[in-house]
Amino acid sequence: MLKNRGRAHVYIDRSTRRFAGAELLGPSGEHIGHLLAWSLQMELTVDAMLKMPFYHPVVDEGLRTALRDAAAKLAPAR
Repeated sequence: MLKNRGRAHVYIDRSTRRFAGAELLGPSGEHIGHLLAWSLQMELTVDAMLKMPFYHPVVDEGLRTALRDAAAKLAPAR
């Protein structure tokens, strides 16, 4: 798609592993923001978010990369 430019930072509560917020810059951010709003409302953990499907090829896959990075920086899931 040649639209793989941008940045996503996700924030995860260390004690609960719940998604707490994000900052996005890039194409189709409104679509990713919508998914993140649902995730926040549902109080999903980073692990639950990573179990959801990420379709290919779409810009939204960048979110999966950010979530994987955040999960790797946390203590192992219980």
